[in-house]
Amino acid sequence: MAYNDLLKIRTWSLDGSKTEHVTSRVRSKTWSGSYKDCARQLTFSVLPDALAELGGMARLYKDADILFSGHIVSRDRDSLGHEIDCTALDNGLYLKRNSTFIAVRKQTPEAVAAQLCGEFGIPCENLAATGVALSRNFLGVSLYQIIQTMYTLAAEQTGKQYQIRFRSNHLQVVEKAIGPESIRLVPGSNLLWCRSTESIERMVNRVTVYDDECRQVASYDSPENYIDLYGLMQQAIRASEKESPEASAKDILEQNGISTTITAQCLGSVKLITGNAVVVHEPNTGTDGLFWITADSHTVTRGIYQTKVTLDFRELMDKQTAGSVPKE
Repeated sequence: MAYNDLLKIRTWSLDGSKTEHVTSRVRSKTWSGSYKDCARQLTFSVLPDALAELGGMARLYKDADILFSGHIVSRDRDSLGHEIDCTALDNGLYLKRNSTFIAVRKQTPEAVAAQLCGEFGIPCENLAATGVALSRNFLGVSLYQIIQTMYTLAAEQTGKQYQIRFRSNHLQVVEKAIGPESIRLVPGSNLLWCRSTESIERMVNRVTVYDDECRQVASYDSPENYIDLYGLMQQAIRASEKESPEASAKDILEQNGISTTITAQCLGSVKLITGNAVVVHEPNTGTDGLFWITADSHTVTRGIYQTKVTLDFRELMDKQTAGSVPKE
């Protein structure tokens, strides 16, 4: 079993002049994120006399490794005053809270990400190389939307999926791939329980394309015969001269079929973070094979460390389409 002292918290005052190891005064802590979150989050309940200032830095460690580095963005204390509940966000906060105007001309996503980070003082490293040169106008758009849109457009050409995340204070954009951080989840070992949920509530099985005069110009059905099985569920889109309606329709159909959500509770592991892959063997739910982590929550309560993950067999990324294609 993993225990509380494996994950330590250290805090700093707002001006950085004071610092304190507060682990012994923390009652519980949760480190979490998902593939649609711009920033990972650390929440912890701490005794009132511990150093935990609004705006001060908080870091989560495993041994010497910095798992999380961010600033306390909210503090909650009730009238009984036994504990202060703190929430900290990593530097993804600044990607979300800063917006700008930028005209991208034949630049790669990695070049644009490095440029924006340089302008706004956000450290970056290991930006996934796409080699795809793009042009796009962004008017009053957040840094996160700009970077994520650029990588979304590149993904359409490379066929790869990308995840924005921070390691310590540094922005990284990683290509989703099986690597050394991929682990197996097995009942009786590190997998405590697993739940599988199937749903057609958000299904789209036909995409119909209309022009500016509201005339239908094309229609695309899901190849799995979903209309006959589940009834018509149509999404209407507008034809675009710059973007392929067929490609957009196929993507909508692919992303909105039968959704299968798998939730697993595991012994705590820092390798179980969003964007990483896991192999699961769980016979009762029929969950067997390679899956991608789309959300994770690491909780330490009463000295016991567990991780809850949401899994999907698809390599999902937070697809953004901010900005517009420049007129030639």
